[in-house]
Amino acid sequence: MENFIFKTSLRYVTLFLLISVFATPVCCSREIIVAFTDDIPPFVMNNASEGLEVDILREALKYKGHTFRVMQCSYKRLAVAVAEMGIDAAAAVRTTDDGTYYSDSFIAFENYAITKKQSGITLQSIGDLKGHTIFTWQNAYRDLGPEFEALFSPSVKEPHIRKYHEIGIQKGQVQMFWRDPESVIIIDKSIFIWFTKQFQPDALAGDQIVYNEIFPIPTQFQVNFKSKAMRDDFNQGLKYIRDSGIYQGVFDTYLK
Repeated sequence: MENFIFKTSLRYVTLFLLISVFATPVCCSREIIVAFTDDIPPFVMNNASEGLEVDILREALKYKGHTFRVMQCSYKRLAVAVAEMGIDAAAAVRTTDDGTYYSDSFIAFENYAITKKQSGITLQSIGDLKGHTIFTWQNAYRDLGPEFEALFSPSVKEPHIRKYHEIGIQKGQVQMFWRDPESVIIIDKSIFIWFTKQFQPDALAGDQIVYNEIFPIPTQFQVNFKSKAMRDDFNQGLKYIRDSGIYQGVFDTYLK
C-alpha cells in the first residue's frame, strides 16, 4: 500500500513539474504598450499597424511570446515616452542616460545624397553639394553634422542657399526630385526606395540612380524599455530573427 502511495505521489510530482516547465513561456508572456512615431513610410505605416519598425519589433517580441499595443506620438515625445510618460517601450530612439533599458540596435537610417546617373553630378564630399538644387527633409541642416549645417542653415546668406529646399513631407521630397533632372535628394535610402516604387518604379531596375556616400552611415536606433527583463527578451528575439533570416525578410517585403 505504501509503495502504491509512493508511486502515485511520484506521478503527481512528475506531472506537476512537466506542467510547470511547459507552462513557463505562456505564463511569463506579456502584452505591452509600445510608442512609435507618427507614420513615416516604410518604417511606420497605417497608424503603426505595419511597417519595418512595427514588424521587426513584433517578430522579435514574439520569440518569447510577447505582444504589444501601439501608441503614436511625435518624435520629441517619443524620446521621453518611457522615462517620463511611463509607457512600456518606445521604438527608434537613441541611447541616453535616462534610467531606462536600451536594446541592441534594431534599425538604422542610412542617409545618402542621391542623384540620377544621367545628370553627371559628382559628389565626393559635403562641400560638393554647393551650387546644386537640393531637396531634403525639414530641419535636415540640424541632423547631418556641423559641416552640412555651416553650409545650409537658415543663417547662411551665400547664393547657393537659394537652391536648398527642405520639404516637410518626404513623399513630396521624392516627387520633386523626379521632376527635376538636375537635382540632388538627401534622404534615407529605404524611404527613397519606398516612394520611388510609387512614382518611378522603372528607375530602380537598372543603374539610373547613384547613392553618394558623403554622410556618416548608418544612424542606429534602439528600443528602450521600462523593464530590464523585457529588454533582455527583446534582444534575444532580435538576435534570433537576424540569424534566422526573418529580419531580412521583413525588409524584402517592403523594399523589393
